[in-house]
Amino acid sequence: MSQCCAPSHPGALPICPTNGKRTKPVGRNTVENLIKPEVRPDLLPQLYYFCNAPDCDTVYVSEGGNHLITKDMLIVRVGIKETEDHIPLCYCFDYERADVWDAIRQKNNTEIERIIRQRVKAGECRCEELNPSGGCCLGEVAKVIKFARALKDQGLL
Repeated sequence: MSQCCAPSHPGALPICPTNGKRTKPVGRNTVENLIKPEVRPDLLPQLYYFCNAPDCDTVYVSEGGNHLITKDMLIVRVGIKETEDHIPLCYCFDYERADVWDAIRQKNNTEIERIIRQRVKAGECRCEELNPSGGCCLGEVAKVIKFARALKDQGLL
C-alpha cells in the first residue's frame, strides 16, 4: 500500500541544491495541484522531484535542478517540513499529527492508521493530488504513532 502512489522516473535522482540530499520522484500532477496559481507559469517542462529533508524549505526540484519550489509557493503546509501545529499527516482524510498525539495521550491507542488503510483499500485516497510527497502517508502515520507511544511511555506526552 505504501507504494500505491509512488511515481517512477528514469535516470539518477537529482540532488537538492539547497541541502545536497537526494530527492524522490513526484508526479507532475502533484506539483501542479499544490503550487499557488501564480507559480504555475514558472513550471518548466521537466520532471520534478520531492525534497523530504525536514530542515529544508525546498519542496520540489526540477530535473535539471534549475527550478526550485519552496514551502511558501504551495497551497498546503508540508507536514514533514513543519515543526509547529497544525502539522498535516494525512492529506486525503485530513488527519494531523495532533490527532495521533491526542489519541495516544487519552487512550494510549489510535484507530487512525486502521481507518486510513480501510479508506485506501476502498479507493478513496487521492495521495497523488493532495500529499506534497505524491505518495501514501501510511509510513509517516506509523512513525508518528510509534513516536507518540514512546513519548507517552517516557511521560512526555
